[in-house]
Amino acid sequence: MQPLKFALFFCLLSGFLMITDPSLAQEKGKGDLEDFADDFGEEESGSDSDSEETARFFLWLFFESFSEISQLWGGTPETEFGPFPSHPYATGNGFMSYSDDYRSYFFNTEFSYHQVHRSDVRSFILKWETQFVHSSKLAFDLAFYQEDLFENGFGHTKDQLTFWGIRYGYSLYRSPQMILNLEGGFRGFHRNRTHGGPEIAVDLQLFPKKPLIIETKLAVAYISNAPLYTVEANAGILFGRFEVLGGLRILKNRSSDLLDGFKVGLRVWY
Repeated sequence: MQPLKFALFFCLLSGFLMITDPSLAQEKGKGDLEDFADDFGEEESGSDSDSEETARFFLWLFFESFSEISQLWGGTPETEFGPFPSHPYATGNGFMSYSDDYRSYFFNTEFSYHQVHRSDVRSFILKWETQFVHSSKLAFDLAFYQEDLFENGFGHTKDQLTFWGIRYGYSLYRSPQMILNLEGGFRGFHRNRTHGGPEIAVDLQLFPKKPLIIETKLAVAYISNAPLYTVEANAGILFGRFEVLGGLRILKNRSSDLLDGFKVGLRVWY
């Protein structure tokens, strides 16, 4: 029951953040994406170099981890046997159960669609992650946001905002029904110009009972001298290696502007 309590807590937290106070409404006369991006403004002097140093550090971590990734196919006892079956619930309940015929790594790729609440904003999201030997994790995500606008004299136009991130994580706790990761990395976005900065996150994956998968992510990035908060909570049903999922996705800046709404997607485990 403990994993279910965790799931309930994070789902309630995500639901609470979905409630928007009318006093925090966005500035009218602008598109939602322009409002959201304007909160970060111009980078202060020196912050460009700070962002570059942060990016270099996490790129170094990423390539250092390839020394571990290369071991996955090395044929050593350490990498032949491990906690992961070929996909969640492949053999019995849960996912993290040591066995002589289990792998010490997994990969998954997610394709999802995010519709922002009370808005013409939508997003197409791609995510990729791997968890492997020594409790390490690598994750990458890319989100393309679009908004339909109508401008007098110009007709219909589209505004765009692109987010991307790369994180290195470490498993703080693992059991057959739970994986809890602490992650650090780099978060960036582009709208007319590029902004970026460091990000930390907590990722909780639960495998309470076949075929259910529950996941919650809480992340905070510091971009151009302003915070960017990301909250995701979703539940999925597994069909073999394919997981159909749905949930909430929330992006929040320091002015309490929200890109919040429901998402649906497909995740492949391999």
